[in-house]
Amino acid sequence: MSDGQHQDVSSIRQSKFTFAQFESLRKYSTANPLRVIAHIDLDAFYAQCETVRLGLDPNVPLACQQWQGLIAVNYAARKFGISRHETITEARKKCPGLVLAHVATWKEGDANWAYHDSPDITTHKVSLDPYRRQSQLIFKIFYNSCGKVEYGGLDEAFLDLSMLVYERACTEYSKLAALLYIKQEEGRMNDFMPVPEISPDGLTWEGELVPLDTDKDTADRVVDWDDVLLMLGSKIIEDVRKKVREELKYTCSAGVAQNRVLGKLCSAYKKPNNQTVLRHDAVRGFIATLKFSKIRGLGGKLGHEISRHFNVPEDGSIPFLLQISLQDFVSALGDETGNWLYNIIRGRDASDVKPRTEIKSMLSAKNFRPNIVTYQQAEKWLRIFVADIIGRILEFGNSTPGGAIRIPKTLVLHHRHANAGSSSRQIPVPACQPSNLEDTLFHTAKVLYRQIEKEKEGSMYPCYQMSMAVSGFDSTVASNHAIEGFLVKSAKKFEDVEESVEREITPETGVAKSSPSKKGSIDVCLGREQHLLNNFDVDAGLNCQDTADGKTASAMDDTSKSDSDIDSFVCSDCAKRIKFEDAVEHQDWHFALSVAKQFRQEKDKKSQPSVPPPISQNEKRDTSVKRKAGNSASNGPSSKGPKLEKGQRKLFG
Repeated sequence: MSDGQHQDVSSIRQSKFTFAQFESLRKYSTANPLRVIAHIDLDAFYAQCETVRLGLDPNVPLACQQWQGLIAVNYAARKFGISRHETITEARKKCPGLVLAHVATWKEGDANWAYHDSPDITTHKVSLDPYRRQSQLIFKIFYNSCGKVEYGGLDEAFLDLSMLVYERACTEYSKLAALLYIKQEEGRMNDFMPVPEISPDGLTWEGELVPLDTDKDTADRVVDWDDVLLMLGSKIIEDVRKKVREELKYTCSAGVAQNRVLGKLCSAYKKPNNQTVLRHDAVRGFIATLKFSKIRGLGGKLGHEISRHFNVPEDGSIPFLLQISLQDFVSALGDETGNWLYNIIRGRDASDVKPRTEIKSMLSAKNFRPNIVTYQQAEKWLRIFVADIIGRILEFGNSTPGGAIRIPKTLVLHHRHANAGSSSRQIPVPACQPSNLEDTLFHTAKVLYRQIEKEKEGSMYPCYQMSMAVSGFDSTVASNHAIEGFLVKSAKKFEDVEESVEREITPETGVAKSSPSKKGSIDVCLGREQHLLNNFDVDAGLNCQDTADGKTASAMDDTSKSDSDIDSFVCSDCAKRIKFEDAVEHQDWHFALSVAKQFRQEKDKKSQPSVPPPISQNEKRDTSVKRKAGNSASNGPSSKGPKLEKGQRKLFG
């Protein structure tokens, strides 16, 4: 697509941007007005995976089935009015020719997932492994195309193109590279750049250009370096999308803009199989056409609170909010959230693209229908949980240089009684070789489950839901942890594993105790201070669905309808949708709040005159440790503590 704008190549007009700003593209500065960020979103990803697997034409209506409901619908089926979470019967009425592809499942007692003809919810567990594997292939293309990629879910990614467009600009505009060298030598990097020399044909764009703002779309508008760099970014992303389409047969939509928020909004602008480019001079008009709840972070509780407090109309919500002063936002929402909202509705976002260098945690969960009532039933599912997690650990190793296996340090079991609430327990994973990791995790889980049974004293069943998580993965792995070692059978006996696990559990509480030689090894799971509070009964508050069934709307971003939502759960404590891989960090946050609450209660008690009973030396030490943890939490967020959600810092006040 041609820009249609051209400039006299002999022009010596100055750009709005300096050489220093252009040069800082190499450093990925978030404050740089020239940065170029792209968001790529796979089109109906799960449905595409099934279409490719079955060798069907993309124009054939298809939906991914899970039990008696639909969890993903391709665009051909959407034309018939079919949407996710409809029943099979409803969908068939709208489109008799609809192809239904049931997701892969683990069958009770099997060691591997498979595509079964008629999976039964009572004996099968949903597996997302086929989609994870395809996602890894797609992300490999992303990583090979761009040096800074952020994982946004199985079907979406952010790419910081700043370095790439810097290099292309220096190559395609040779005079710029020469001038840049001179300015560096003279120490005059703060000089303004000359405007780019544009051919009479104008800039050639890839994708859909958002129309310029009315007051900017004038005959004398000068094409500047921000336009050139976005144009170069559009070509890079078109090449990436072409590779995904040609090599893997998947289509995706993309947005190219100056920051993450605008990039994500643009990727959804012309779906499916398209890309949208948002120039700087088109931001105001583009964002004014959207509902403010479409902006990430404003679709849940915060968005509802803003609507209620400011009486935001349904139509024209962003133009309405633009009339509200920063002072009013800060007064109503606090300094952090108020400033964030004021800027975000103007298209300003300085958030960084953060590459995902290491896995944090992995979780496998199952809702039981009907409830399970015996240990024998639970043990079969523990085996499936372990196999599920091991498969993902192995796949993650395959996607990393050297094929290294990451060994988790902590295992967590979450158990939910059908009528009597839930509980979680954690335990360090005994040291083991990759070849024995599956057996070690399985026997660790069995011992921990038995310990929970003892504590519950007959109140363990009926069990409605169970999940297993592992975390604290080693970031560096010895050479003997290579994947090929995973295939070698270890001679270590299961009884040895059980004995080493049992030594890691305190008999009084069942809470794992840390080894003196590995201090802090259990900090990374349900709250970093939990090992200091041995008797603290952690209720993780997970409302984990069996991957996708029973999915509820997200409280934080209920306007985001990507298929990656399925690989998540709704936290029963705060009703926010959390990705499974972020579960541990989210639980850390709730734990910090609980410690802060406990500290306030202790302060209130101190303000009332009382005569404390005599306590032992051990109790004194325990109280001192708890108070220390409480003080740490009450002083607000720190670099070592869990990251807080926007607008939540005032909870620590």
